[in-house]
Amino acid sequence: MVAGSQSVERPDEVPLTRDAVVARLSTPFPGLGATLYWVARSGGTIEGVAQARLPEDENAHLGLVEVVVRPDVRGRGLGSALYAAVVPELRSRGRTVVETSQVVAGGDGERWAVGRGFGVVRSIAVQSLSIADADRSLWTVDVPDGYRVLRWRGTAPDEWVASYAEARGGIHDAPVGGQDRSEPDWTVERVRRAEEEFHRQDVDQRVVVVVHEATGRVVGLTEVIVLPYRQYEALQGDTVVVAAHRGHGLGRCLKGTMSWWLAGRPGLQHIRTATSTDNAHMLAVNHALGYATVRTMLTVNAELPRRP
Repeated sequence: MVAGSQSVERPDEVPLTRDAVVARLSTPFPGLGATLYWVARSGGTIEGVAQARLPEDENAHLGLVEVVVRPDVRGRGLGSALYAAVVPELRSRGRTVVETSQVVAGGDGERWAVGRGFGVVRSIAVQSLSIADADRSLWTVDVPDGYRVLRWRGTAPDEWVASYAEARGGIHDAPVGGQDRSEPDWTVERVRRAEEEFHRQDVDQRVVVVVHEATGRVVGLTEVIVLPYRQYEALQGDTVVVAAHRGHGLGRCLKGTMSWWLAGRPGLQHIRTATSTDNAHMLAVNHALGYATVRTMLTVNAELPRRP
């Protein structure tokens, strides 16, 4: 059911296998809290599924919900029935807003969400960089004078972790439209917790940072992860340049360095990133490195209804 839905709505993605779906169920995407599931069955066949993630800390008011119905049985009320089952559980856990960023623009999901009273609050360009087909000369970007580049896997070195955590806070001024989800307030302790979660789930986390020589501080970074059940693609996390150091080409330098690093990873086919459509600067950086836009996704949200 999940594979069939993906093939219709996201034909650019590698087809899902049973093993990949099972792995995703057993090790949900890290960093988004506990996961709950519901299924809709007919004659022993699963025809729909709902998933709710329960983030904590600054996003403890949110329920991140995804509803998927098999393409050939849509329009019969299964999605609405699943959502009706999810709402009381979210309410009992103190959630007040329902949100998802897994809606394909112009697809069945958008029509269903708008019909349920969800508002479209953000538009996201999904971009992909093919390792095999890329012009790798685009990745070679000189490091500007006064800066140097470092990289690590999994655990930030003790000497850099404090300024790395501080630099991650620069993501707070990135365009996010009207979505209700807040970016984390990064501290050393929070960085270490995130690293430990990646380690427990066998996630390959790679980080490239740029250091300002005069101050010895991390002033820019880019992060990617490779999930154990999706070895063919790297998923872009944050790319941040501290405001005082923007305008020197550091973002392209960071991402170019990361592209060269990932190109040496066996079996990796592409790097995938998601960027707000109103973030013209980062979209331009990605295009300059060879990324192609493959589709547009939407973030939709609504206040949790008293009655579904």
